[in-house]
Amino acid sequence: MSMIVYQVDAFTDEPFAGNPAMVCLLSERREDSWMQSVAREMNLSETAFVERRPGGFSLRWFTPTVEVDLCGHATLASAHVLWETGELPPEAPARFRTRSGLLTARRQRDGIELDFPAEPAQAAPAPPGLLEALGVTANFVGRNRLDYLVEVESEKAVRALEPDFKLLKSASGKGRGAIVTSRSDSPDYDFVSRYCAPGGGIVEDPVNG
Repeated sequence: MSMIVYQVDAFTDEPFAGNPAMVCLLSERREDSWMQSVAREMNLSETAFVERRPGGFSLRWFTPTVEVDLCGHATLASAHVLWETGELPPEAPARFRTRSGLLTARRQRDGIELDFPAEPAQAAPAPPGLLEALGVTANFVGRNRLDYLVEVESEKAVRALEPDFKLLKSASGKGRGAIVTSRSDSPDYDFVSRYCAPGGGIVEDPVNG
């Protein structure tokens, strides 16, 4: 059986940059194990599976090892593929039913606007091993249903991060991992961040946070 898949680099306007996602437009329902096998073969941080449904599309995301509840860049990529292939007219919003509820994407000039659920981090104690795994001193530690958020003192500290991924996976418990962030040194940007999610099968996402 042949199948066309699309690789889309999100969050960039340059070739071979940004955060790559694979998008698979399904013509029929597929087993979870089949989708997981495809994602493992593609070996990107996320592979998205899109299936037309009444009133929109279903959308699921898989890392090479697990299915995840929410993924921004692969949602952007899925909407882009639907418009570029003519599955949706350019003026129509992309409506996705997902494990995190209804998500929508709309074309806005040269970009795509996503309507995503807010996942604010609430202050929380760092679990044993988390800061040791990251090798940082934290100004703030928070947690939402998906990840830990660790604010450090400087952009330099973010860039110098050398996590112990095995320890981080253990310290994250049932969560995916940790976002490490600080204010940017550049006036062109508000903040910098890195995202490590060994609990979700992603050592470090190229662009996220």
